[in-house]
Amino acid sequence: MDEPQPVTLPNGRTLKCDTCENELFEMRRWKLQTTGMTFMNLDWANRDATCFVCSSCRRIHWFHW
Repeated sequence: MDEPQPVTLPNGRTLKCDTCENELFEMRRWKLQTTGMTFMNLDWANRDATCFVCSSCRRIHWFHW
């Protein structure tokens, strides 16, 4: 997602920001790092999270599907 867009969740509902109730988000992917995997230089093997950043207040909503 390049431009902020509404996000439809798997249950069919539209995501709404918990802070400002905005409905437009930018999508990002972040690595969920753990100390064990970092210690062994295996950060690349950690899981990813899908994050939606509110286009108004910039609050990050994290999801792991």
